Amino acid sequence: MMSLKEKLKQLTKKPGVYIFKNSAGHIIYIGKALSLKNRVSSYFKQKHTDPKTLELVSQINDLQTIEVNSGFEALLLEAKLIKQHKPKYNIQAKDGKSYLYIIISKEFPNRISASRSPEKEQDLLAWYGPFPSGREVQEILKVVRRIFPFRSCANLPKRVCLYHHLKLCPGVCVFPNNNYQKTILCIRQMLSGKTGNLIKSLEKEMKSFAKATDFEKAGEIKFKIDSLQRLTQGWKNIPKDSQYLAKGIEEIKGILIKYGGINLLAVNKIEGYDVSNLGNQIIVGSMVAFSRGEPDKSQYRKFNLKYNLNFQDDPEGIKQIVRRRLNHPEWILPQVVLIDGGKTQIASGFSALKEKGLENQIALLGLTKEEEILIIPQIRSRSISSWKRLRLARNSEALQVLQHVRDESHRFAQKYYKKIHNKNFLK
Repeated sequence: MMSLKEKLKQLTKKPGVYIFKNSAGHIIYIGKALSLKNRVSSYFKQKHTDPKTLELVSQINDLQTIEVNSGFEALLLEAKLIKQHKPKYNIQAKDGKSYLYIIISKEFPNRISASRSPEKEQDLLAWYGPFPSGREVQEILKVVRRIFPFRSCANLPKRVCLYHHLKLCPGVCVFPNNNYQKTILCIRQMLSGKTGNLIKSLEKEMKSFAKATDFEKAGEIKFKIDSLQRLTQGWKNIPKDSQYLAKGIEEIKGILIKYGGINLLAVNKIEGYDVSNLGNQIIVGSMVAFSRGEPDKSQYRKFNLKYNLNFQDDPEGIKQIVRRRLNHPEWILPQVVLIDGGKTQIASGFSALKEKGLENQIALLGLTKEEEILIIPQIRSRSISSWKRLRLARNSEALQVLQHVRDESHRFAQKYYKKIHNKNFLK
């Protein structure tokens, strides 16, 4: 049997859960770690002053670890194991209060909130935990809510609240939602640590919508899948301020409805386009995709335009990129296309959209580099009737989201250009 010292030497830097046992083989403490090696080793290397920690370390006789893919999964697994084994040093939090639980009510529409005494709550559908820190509960609910919006208010309001406008609540208090039970089922799978099964189920649903050419629904599910996959790649990758992005997206939608003449129900996906060239020798283009304000690199695309253009022509380059992109109906369509350029480039992009009959379905706009001015075409009768130049405040969430898309499309085009340039140079 391997000794404790040998087990400490074999620890990896992967995230996971560690289990301490005493000489009798009883579990005395369960903890989580982003790096098992760093966290577990700290118990034996550091000089502790806390009496509780000193007592715990003195009783550790054996160690067991369970590796997972992310800190998020470690957090959920820790709570599940603490609930199952009730270790001596996990029973009470350091401040003397009981641990927190995430609870789901039976009432419809189901409410999700936190509680210190779920056993005293009436008519609960399920509860998850315990979680040692209130901050961790808030982080979990923030991430879950961003992927699967849910109701959290104790009393149903008569009108939709701020959370609904931020797309963090489906507004079930006012708008009937037949899919809300399905949302609750997904949340329960997520909180149970069954993320892999949930992703497989969503992928099957996404393919079904794509096959039926309902690309908007397929795009919404793709966002959920991507978000869940990022969770399994690392807890630290999840943006802390999802409300900031939601406000920016909502502002962009309002601007396009007001000035662009296109009625957008939602902005789930924005695509950015740019052209990079060196005379007639190298002409390339890029397409980047942002889901709910975040880059989705799995949907980035590169275009070598030397077969489409005989000379440097940025507007024609934009037209060719958009045209070639739209020749792929299997790629989920965006609600917004952002072009790095002004009126001429935007008009070329509009021409490509019009060829496919999408000029009234996909909103188009440009963002100039130096002045940071939005250029928005006004669409009437399948044509650009006028232009709106809009200067947003520097701290505008919408401007910062669009700047990120624009700058990322430029970076990606430059990267492809340099790759071809280096390849030609070596030849």
